[in-house]
Amino acid sequence: MQGMVSKLQTIGMLIALVSAIGGGFYTWGTFNQRLDVIEDKEFVVNQEVDLTEVYKAIEELRGDIKINGAALDYLEARLNEFKTEQSNPLLN
Repeated sequence: MQGMVSKLQTIGMLIALVSAIGGGFYTWGTFNQRLDVIEDKEFVVNQEVDLTEVYKAIEELRGDIKINGAALDYLEARLNEFKTEQSNPLLN
């Protein structure tokens, strides 16, 4: 009885090993098939794209950034004024 269990375990391990190796080959084949599809696909390298709308949007954003930068500078100056007013020891 003990020998039969040992043989069944050995056969089970052998089946698991063969299945694992087969799964690895299957995955390798799928990967190679995907690479073949990508390699066979033709890409357009010299395609002309109209970017004038993008450039206009960038220029508008640059203007907004300058306005926001000026507002931040103003607020920082006001904050520094408040700090100097609050640090005056004669006000206490």
